[in-house]
Amino acid sequence: MAWAQNVTTVAHLVQALQGSRTLLVYVSTDYVFDGKKGAPYEEADAPNPLSVYGRSKLEGERLALGYARSIVVRPSTLFGPGRDNFCDAVVCRVRAGQPVEAFWDQVTSPTYTVDLAEGIGELSLALWRSWDGERPRRYHLANGGGCTRAAFAERIVELVGGSRELIRAIAMADQRRPAARPAYSALATRAVPSVIGRRLRSWDHALHAYLHQRRWLA
Repeated sequence: MAWAQNVTTVAHLVQALQGSRTLLVYVSTDYVFDGKKGAPYEEADAPNPLSVYGRSKLEGERLALGYARSIVVRPSTLFGPGRDNFCDAVVCRVRAGQPVEAFWDQVTSPTYTVDLAEGIGELSLALWRSWDGERPRRYHLANGGGCTRAAFAERIVELVGGSRELIRAIAMADQRRPAARPAYSALATRAVPSVIGRRLRSWDHALHAYLHQRRWLA
């Protein structure tokens, strides 16, 4: 299923767009990295995915970049309206007095989908207007900074007025999952400011905005 969505679909799009001036934006993931760097990943860092999902996304990147007018956008851990996400799960469980397990040994760059969408829009418009083939074609687009899943959960609980005692910091190895995850996949957004003139705000400020939008702030 991952291959069908992230590879086969992209192959069809690339074939359909050949010869056009349409800008193709492929949204990838921080999971194309293996997490061994231990510092925020830059666009030029070599990917090495650990999972089928990550490998399918990386192959989708390769196919997308085979089309002359295309870019790759890599976000990180997403939260926002419209679908279930880690932030929502934390709020719902804490409000119900239920414990939340969160990894202390996985670092990502939590990213608000509203900020991501606005950033993609600005990036796409700027590149479409001034496409010269000389600009970078891979862009990391995530809210600023990075944190562990456990720290993210603790901050959510703090802001909504819940008890931090409900957060149980665990190691990734303690929660059996079918797919491996990189232990460190925070992203450095080096290329974006040269195109849109700014970086996305910090993940903490973005979290405030989302919780306010959901009327969850204490």
